[in-house]
Amino acid sequence: MRTRVLFPVTLLCAVVFSACSSSRPMAHLIINNESGLDIPLNVSITNNIEGEPGETLNNTIKPGLQELGSRKFPRGSYSITAETNNSLISIKKNLSLDTDKWIMITYTHNDSMNIQKKYGYVDTSLLKKVNGKYTGLDMYIENRKPPTL
Repeated sequence: MRTRVLFPVTLLCAVVFSACSSSRPMAHLIINNESGLDIPLNVSITNNIEGEPGETLNNTIKPGLQELGSRKFPRGSYSITAETNNSLISIKKNLSLDTDKWIMITYTHNDSMNIQKKYGYVDTSLLKKVNGKYTGLDMYIENRKPPTL
């Protein structure tokens, strides 16, 4: 009788454990291009612990809001880097993939008057001048899907 009960319990525990360990969090990449131009953008996600080469996306981003895609990763600690303008403009953040994450990247390329109208100030520590206009990347990471998407 004892082995009859033990075997199904062991089998159930093995199934639950394998399901939990095989679940992988999803990284959703959302881009907002606030300039009026198509821009080339390179985004790379690299595993911090294992030092693997990671994933690199090279895309031309159209103006407006768009999702570049979603990909599942093993749980762990990662670095995410976004670069544009031949690596002149870049931003790097740490990313802990323990649950699904939404990574929002905003590209700005505008004159100071339009930036000040939209945001109220021009942060020259984050923005660099490229071709006479202020250019920059901003990135933030959310645990939940933003309600505006």
